[in-house]
Amino acid sequence: MRLAYLILAHAAPAQLARLIARLNAPGVCIYVHVDASTPAEVFAAMWATAPDGVRWMTRRPCRWGGFSLVAATLDLMRAARADGCDWQVLLSGADYPLKSHDEIVARLQSGEALGYLDVRDTAEFDVGYRWQAWHPERFNGRLPGRILQKAQRGLAKIGLCRRLPAPLRAVWAGSQWWMLSAAAVDALLHLCDEHPEVIDFFRSTLVPDEMVVQTMLMHTPLAERLCRDSLRYLLWSPGAWSPATLTDADLPDLLNTDALFARKFAADGALTTRLDAARTAAAARI
Repeated sequence: MRLAYLILAHAAPAQLARLIARLNAPGVCIYVHVDASTPAEVFAAMWATAPDGVRWMTRRPCRWGGFSLVAATLDLMRAARADGCDWQVLLSGADYPLKSHDEIVARLQSGEALGYLDVRDTAEFDVGYRWQAWHPERFNGRLPGRILQKAQRGLAKIGLCRRLPAPLRAVWAGSQWWMLSAAAVDALLHLCDEHPEVIDFFRSTLVPDEMVVQTMLMHTPLAERLCRDSLRYLLWSPGAWSPATLTDADLPDLLNTDALFARKFAADGALTTRLDAARTAAAARI
């Protein structure tokens, strides 16, 4: 099986190098997108520490909450699919595997699922405010954006808000991070190509990286063959916009979880080093 790891990174060259070294194995292809806003010297350090064979994507400037993250992800997906990869796994530079390469491959090949991702409907994760109003990426976090959102809240009260473009019937949402088979990737990319108006719609939404993949795949014939578990270990604090940074206190749970990957880890590598050492010791006792 050809397994592709798609990595979105923006900082911490040493952490990225540790992740790539841990993922590298026979049959593995690694694709990396580095935010164009990352300083040139940081990108140069990433390049210098990466092994031969890593594919580097054309860099896009990425902003939190904007479609630029989706665009970078689609670039990664298209590159891996063009190379004939059978499965794709999306990671951030702050992620780390919790299982061996053989265990990850065995899990992906073990069932009928064509994808593993967090998928929630509006009853579980209501993201209406993210797409029913216009959210131009260039205004995110800026005064014009705040003024625009305040104006649109008033319009929404009288029923004036955005509508979903055909063929979308609903929006599903969930964590950005997923694992998809070639069949699922093909179905998603086909829908993107056949309905560019859907992509245009999501360009002016807030945090589309937590909606696009879920929504697109749930509008394909493969929807019933998706496992709604991304097999990721994450810790969330109430009201937080991103998961908590893992600590030594989480090590026992990291060693015992069925999840294949976890995020997010501190850049110093201390916890991932202890995690690897504990797994190696456990394997030696078997």
